[in-house]
Amino acid sequence: MGTIIRRRSKGDVVTFQAKIRLAGVPIASSTFPSRDEAKSWILSTEPELKARSRAAAREQAHAKRVAEFKERPRIVADLLHRNLREETIHKKGAEAEVNHTRSILKYPLARVHLENLTRLDIKEWTEQRLQHVAPSTVNRELNILNAVFKLAVYEWDVALCKSVLTSVRRPKNPPGRVRRLSPPEEAALRRAGEETRNPYIVSILDLALETAMRRSEILDLRWNRVSLAHRSIQLIATKNGTPRGVPLSRRAMEVLIALRRVAAHELGGAGELDSGPVFPGLTVNAFKLAFTRMVKRAGLENFRFHDLRHEATSRLFEKGLSQMEVATITGHKDIRMLARYTHLQVKDLAAKLDI
Repeated sequence: MGTIIRRRSKGDVVTFQAKIRLAGVPIASSTFPSRDEAKSWILSTEPELKARSRAAAREQAHAKRVAEFKERPRIVADLLHRNLREETIHKKGAEAEVNHTRSILKYPLARVHLENLTRLDIKEWTEQRLQHVAPSTVNRELNILNAVFKLAVYEWDVALCKSVLTSVRRPKNPPGRVRRLSPPEEAALRRAGEETRNPYIVSILDLALETAMRRSEILDLRWNRVSLAHRSIQLIATKNGTPRGVPLSRRAMEVLIALRRVAAHELGGAGELDSGPVFPGLTVNAFKLAFTRMVKRAGLENFRFHDLRHEATSRLFEKGLSQMEVATITGHKDIRMLARYTHLQVKDLAAKLDI
């Protein structure tokens, strides 16, 4: 219903302003010399404006439905892209998940319409993927797919065939990689590292072999997490999300003391040093390139940085530590992950049989 406002001008002339406000259309107004004329205008004008308002509401609702339809996921790729935008970016292992997702997007599975998606599509993708990568990689990517499908159903209100939520039969993972570092290979690595322009490469090699820390844990290390007095490192951000303390061997202590001495000299004081990075300015990519060059220069074949963690873990067992002690240092949550190292304890067990 319109409104009427009585107005008086400076010349003492009285007029009546009629206004009609309706959603979706501009405000309509007109001025009359009498209230009756203003009412008459409202009664004659309001029906037309109401019709225009209803039409505008219908157009707005249609536009909203069109927008929602455009945003609604229609193929598997839509779900994967949404997962990258909303979920993956918050994960510690985001880089790896992005790479795996990009690989999945290259296959026909990514273009399957969601209403037609079945367990058979996933099985076919699994068989196709196994022709190019190892079973362990396929299983990692199946984990991503399963997580995305469950998110779609339970969080994003997307209808999917129930069988899709039940993982297909997974390929059997090969035995855990076992690549030991022989003394001659370690010596060759050190020589190659000393010839590399990266000033931190040999120190990182030593820390990896002495602590069994992961690459990300070493590269992200900051001085406020290192306690030389207590011979330990406190890791907060770990791969499995559980903080842990890492004891430092004599060699690890020597490496860190040398690094701290150099850092203190460059900074000229301990203020910034106490909260700064142990390896300032060293990016993940720069280290990857430096390590690759070092391995190539040393003449090592089939050797990765993660093999240093395996080597360090093996050495911990060879020193006589128990599985629980080793797990405390390495951060393995599942003790079964250390089963491959049990052969290193056989000689100790045999000795105990003679007691």
